[in-house]
Amino acid sequence: MLVVSGCATRSDWEAVSGSKSDGVVTLRYELVASKAYLPDKSGAVALAKQRCGYWGFSSAKAFDTETQHCSDEECRTYIITKDYQCIN
Repeated sequence: MLVVSGCATRSDWEAVSGSKSDGVVTLRYELVASKAYLPDKSGAVALAKQRCGYWGFSSAKAFDTETQHCSDEECRTYIITKDYQCIN
């Protein structure tokens, strides 16, 4: 379950869930429609590799898709979520 509260603006990727048995890490960031900032994808890969490393995997590879959901009624802010497969 994903909960967003307040008006805080996240500008970088963060790990929000994962499954050691499936070898999958889920990352997300908030995208504010009025700003042009997009977090660096290499930062997401580095974070996914780090999280996978905690489980004994050596690397991570992004799945091809990501999801985007409005986080407020006017869709001024979006939550972007992407899964990464842990690999050896």
